Amino acid sequence: MKIVIFAPHPDDEIFGCGGSILKWLQEGHDVHIIYVTDNRAWLEWGIRQESLIKNDTKPFLNLNGDDMAKICLKESEDVAKAFGFPESNVHLFKIHDQEAVNNIDLGVSLSKEIVKDADRIVLPSNNNGHVDHQATCDIAVGVSKELNLKNVEFYVYGIYNVLKAPREKHIKIKIVEYRDKLYEIMKNYKTQLCLKDTRAGFETIKRKRTERFCLFIFEDMDKFYNF
Repeated sequence: MKIVIFAPHPDDEIFGCGGSILKWLQEGHDVHIIYVTDNRAWLEWGIRQESLIKNDTKPFLNLNGDDMAKICLKESEDVAKAFGFPESNVHLFKIHDQEAVNNIDLGVSLSKEIVKDADRIVLPSNNNGHVDHQATCDIAVGVSKELNLKNVEFYVYGIYNVLKAPREKHIKIKIVEYRDKLYEIMKNYKTQLCLKDTRAGFETIKRKRTERFCLFIFEDMDKFYNF
């Protein structure tokens, strides 16, 4: 099975579906990951939200956006390698952080070759208050519509919003046996672990037992809150 993961930012794959990624890779599936944005704005966002862990942030304080993006994208490559993705299955769109909403057509164009023969697409939920998360959903849905991917199943994960769908649409994947490895993989995101909210989420990984998705089909598009 070919599975394509859409991650709005480097680290969203960890919190949205990291244990499931490890499970799917272990099962031998052809798993691809798309990192849509470059996370260059994390420091600016952290300052604005008063969410920085000051001592950990010191090495990054004088870097410009381009330098920050290089570091963040290198972290995502290190994480993908730690997961066990083949290098050819890691796709960096390098859209500027916070700018995905203005680059949806570009994202759709870049996605076509990757998803055209996918069996499963894993994407963030619709109706998401985070601009890049919503744009990533729009990219994944947009390319699926443009290519008329009627035989694909869609696993929708929630970050910053809840999954609202009938019970029969919900699926839980047990990740207990993967959470220790996932915790170690997350350590590669040194930039993201400078943020208080991310650090708090990091500390919960070892207690996480399942990951939840809404499972939709092509005909469900635009009929549900999350899809």
